[in-house]
Amino acid sequence: MLCFLEHFCIAQNTWNTRDSVARGVSIYVNTGISHYINTLQIDASRVGLKQNFSCSSFRFMWEPEHRLSLGVETGYYKVYEVQLVEGKNINTAALSVIPILFCIQMRIFKRFFASVATGISIHHSEVNYLNNHAESQTMTFSNLQFSTGYIYPITKQFGLGLKAQFLSENKTEDSIFSLQAVVRYQFKRHFKRIRE
Repeated sequence: MLCFLEHFCIAQNTWNTRDSVARGVSIYVNTGISHYINTLQIDASRVGLKQNFSCSSFRFMWEPEHRLSLGVETGYYKVYEVQLVEGKNINTAALSVIPILFCIQMRIFKRFFASVATGISIHHSEVNYLNNHAESQTMTFSNLQFSTGYIYPITKQFGLGLKAQFLSENKTEDSIFSLQAVVRYQFKRHFKRIRE
């Protein structure tokens, strides 16, 4: 009896599995200013510390029709520059990072988003002391990034916005806060409903 009723009580027509599916790929280009949250134990009366720099980053995201998106992000951040004057010599030490992070982004509201990312960073250290120059590079793991922002759509592909971001470097225990302008370009593929 149940099998017989099931044959006549079909609730809806069968549709192709691609029914109303839209997938998007977006590129985010960000630029702005960064501020180093000072953790150095230095004498401010003898040592000059630069904490504010320009920064840039790029984010490549796969954005389905759901709230969660996945992607990767990289960029360039100068963390700090320390200057120590000894007579006529100006000695400097600087640190910059290039993060390569796996990112999970979520649309909280229609145009607001928040994201968390983790991955590796390439640290570039540079020292100038008594006219001697030295550079080194190291790779660090388990770095964290948190960001939130707003995107206003100009066209179907282009959007402009603003992003606030916090980046924590695990190995050196350094942290950066940045405020960046965002340009987004979105590629999309649309699938129509196809009846079988």
